Amino acid sequence: MIYGIGVDATEIARIAKALDNPRFVGRIFTPAEAASVGHGPEAVRRWAARFAAKEALIKACGGIRGSRWVDIEIVRQYHHEPLVTVGGPLGQWLQDRELHVWMSFTHERLYAIAMVVLERRDGYAPQPGLDGGRVPPP
Repeated sequence: MIYGIGVDATEIARIAKALDNPRFVGRIFTPAEAASVGHGPEAVRRWAARFAAKEALIKACGGIRGSRWVDIEIVRQYHHEPLVTVGGPLGQWLQDRELHVWMSFTHERLYAIAMVVLERRDGYAPQPGLDGGRVPPP
């Protein structure tokens, strides 16, 4: 059963400007996300996509629920699907409701777009990283 849906479109230029502030990355992203984004001409698009993905998750949940931006971590796995790890009160909120997070994001020249679907499943098994704390990827 679908519990929530969130969508966000983020202007890449807005994130490029925010990256000029040295505090922006540390307030919004984790060190693992920074490593996942990397450097080079495409990095700003990847930052924007992750920002949009966090916004979409917050919208799907109906708010950040007392968590911090860095409590939400989005990195790429080997096969390029996003691995979402949620800690803090928001992670606990997701676990209490037995919700699975489905996420997709993309970027093009001007915008990064993300979509999140929260699903409650029969036979729920906790999703890695949604235990109210951080679970490192395998």
